[in-house]
Amino acid sequence: MTTRPGPKPEQPPVPATQTPPRALTAPARIQRPYLRSGEAADLIGVSIRTLEKYRCIGDGPPFLKIGTRVLYARQDVENWLQRHRCNSTSDENFVAALRNRASWRNRS
Repeated sequence: MTTRPGPKPEQPPVPATQTPPRALTAPARIQRPYLRSGEAADLIGVSIRTLEKYRCIGDGPPFLKIGTRVLYARQDVENWLQRHRCNSTSDENFVAALRNRASWRNRS
């Protein structure tokens, strides 16, 4: 004789006040004086891989290499972002960024 599975017992709903603790969010981590690659990439708004490329070609923010770890001083990252700030598309920083981007693509 086979038994048929009956309806599954309903699970009680989890009250909205009982949310599991979450990991430290990115904005909270960014307040530290030194950032890991992923945190610096989040702050800049690029991928970790792009930040690695910036390190190789010397185009990114200054970094520290300690053993196998790469760290960025938060102040250095913020200063680097400010140096790349543009007010318009005719701004010298914007024009220079376009020139650098075009020359990077045409490398063999």
